[in-house]
Amino acid sequence: MSNLINFNRFVSFTTIEGPGNRFALWMQGCIINCKGCSNQEMIPLINRNVMEVSELFKAIKDAQERFQIEGITILGGEPFIQPRALLELVTLCQANNLTVIVFSGFLYELLQEKHPEILTKIDILIDGPFIIEKLDKKRRLIGSTNQRVIKLSDTYQNNDYFEQNIIEAEFTVTKNNSMIINGDGAHLVNNEKTILTKEEDKEDGNI
Repeated sequence: MSNLINFNRFVSFTTIEGPGNRFALWMQGCIINCKGCSNQEMIPLINRNVMEVSELFKAIKDAQERFQIEGITILGGEPFIQPRALLELVTLCQANNLTVIVFSGFLYELLQEKHPEILTKIDILIDGPFIIEKLDKKRRLIGSTNQRVIKLSDTYQNNDYFEQNIIEAEFTVTKNNSMIINGDGAHLVNNEKTILTKEEDKEDGNI
């Protein structure tokens, strides 16, 4: 029987969450609680979207056929607090010639001790907690300078994707007409929306 996985959302096709065309998955729940985390809604340890890994992987296979994705990027939330589901998912990806990139707030050394089997199926690991006092303004998608881009396979050894000084945001409209904003420029868009909302409230006399 397949393991259950609890995730916040996914986008089937993105070009700004790692090299090439990718499927991006944001897990639900985190126990690290980094100050200034840009994904506050993914921190609570609550059930958001729960399904069997095998069912979720059908969406990934569909993306592979429709959008020619080369891999999956797993973010959060914290992926490693669901180790059984994560292992099953990355195993399926590896078996279907899909590369795997994982962002984790845990250090590589700890993950090597606790979850070595999962690491063997990951191509790139971005490790370490986000530290707001060490904001990284030079690397793509990397939140703070303490975080490392660790290449665990040969696939992207000569790829400098994360070393590029680029800020991007991507907009996806879902079937129910809601909008998903992702990328390292998403917080800039969200901040602008917050400012606009406050200005509108002032005009309406709400604040």
